[in-house]
Amino acid sequence: MSKELKVCIPFFVMEVGDVMKLSEDGKTYYFDREDKYENVNDRDDISSSYSSHFEISTAYAKDLIEDGYLMEVVEKTQKSDANFVNVFDEIDNLLNRYNNEKKETDESDDYPCVKLEKQTVYSNLIKVLTHLKNLRK
Repeated sequence: MSKELKVCIPFFVMEVGDVMKLSEDGKTYYFDREDKYENVNDRDDISSSYSSHFEISTAYAKDLIEDGYLMEVVEKTQKSDANFVNVFDEIDNLLNRYNNEKKETDESDDYPCVKLEKQTVYSNLIKVLTHLKNLRK
């Protein structure tokens, strides 16, 4: 697996776009966040800080990749390889993601018409991606 993983679907304290890094011992992926807020004016001196450390095992990271929550960040070693994306790998990632989102829609508390529309969209996307995947020789 790569040294960095990017969040595709929010989970726990992770948000879309956050990047987890492989620990030095290679057993876990971690993410550190630090936020500070200060407001100084005539009436108040307000300050706060927040720091967190989130860590998961590499085995759990693999499961999250398979479920579409995380994706591996490709290291840019060569310029020509940096832009290369295997279409069939991307189809597999999208199929996992859309299947998970469709399951979440089935369990959601949305209005019935919204729920039906989401299910229809995900079903159609899954059909198209499955068809494209079957074109592989």
